[in-house]
Amino acid sequence: MKKLTIAFISVIFLAVSAQADSVGVRISQSNLDATGSGTTNSTTAGSLNKGGAAVNSSGNADFMVASLFAEKDVELGGMTMSLGIDVIPFTTEVEKLGGGTGFDATIEVGNLITAYIQPTFDLGDMSVFAKVGYSQADLDITNTSRQATGTGQGTAGTDGNTGKSLEGMMFGAGVQKAVQHMGGDGFVRLEATVTDFDEISHTNSNGKILKADAELTMISLSIGKTF
Repeated sequence: MKKLTIAFISVIFLAVSAQADSVGVRISQSNLDATGSGTTNSTTAGSLNKGGAAVNSSGNADFMVASLFAEKDVELGGMTMSLGIDVIPFTTEVEKLGGGTGFDATIEVGNLITAYIQPTFDLGDMSVFAKVGYSQADLDITNTSRQATGTGQGTAGTDGNTGKSLEGMMFGAGVQKAVQHMGGDGFVRLEATVTDFDEISHTNSNGKILKADAELTMISLSIGKTF
C-alpha cells in the first residue's frame, strides 16, 4: 500500500510539474505538537468505556524534513496568485512512546501532501506572500506492544501496526527574494506555516479508545526556479 501511495504522489507531482511556472525544494524545521486522551486497561479506576480510566497527555517533537513543490502562476494586476502542491514523499520518525500507561509505540508521519493557493505581492527588491491550503498525511503507529498487565487490569492488547490519515487546514506567510542562477530566474523564500490536523481516533483490540489532536508548525527555507 505504501509503495502505491508513493507512486500515486509521484504521478501527481510530475503532472503538476510539467505545467508549472515554478519548482523548488523546501527544507523545514518542524514541530509536531499533540494532545490526546485514552482509556487504560484498568477495570477499577474509572468509568470511561469498559471501565477504563481516562488518561490525558500532551507532547511535542522536533524534526527536520525536506519537500518538493511546484506552482502555476496567474498574474492579477499587482499580485501573483500561485496554485501549488508541496510533497514530502517519505516517512519521518516523530516520536517513540514509552509504556507509562502500558503502551509502547513508534510514531511516524509521512507522505504529506499540501495543495495551496499563494497570493504574492511585489515590493520591489522583495516580495511578501500569504498561503492557505489543505494537507493530508499518513500517520503510522509501529512497533506496538502492550506491557504485561497486573491483577485487575484485564488482558494485554494484541494490536499490531496500524495507520491513520491526518487531514487539516494549513495557513502561512513569508518573504521571497529573486536571484539569478542557472541561466534563469531563481528565488529564495523564508516562510512559516501551521497545519491544524483534525482529531484522530483509534480503538485497540480491548476496545480502549485513543483520541489525539495534532498541530504541525514549520519554519522553512526554499530554493526554486521560475521558468
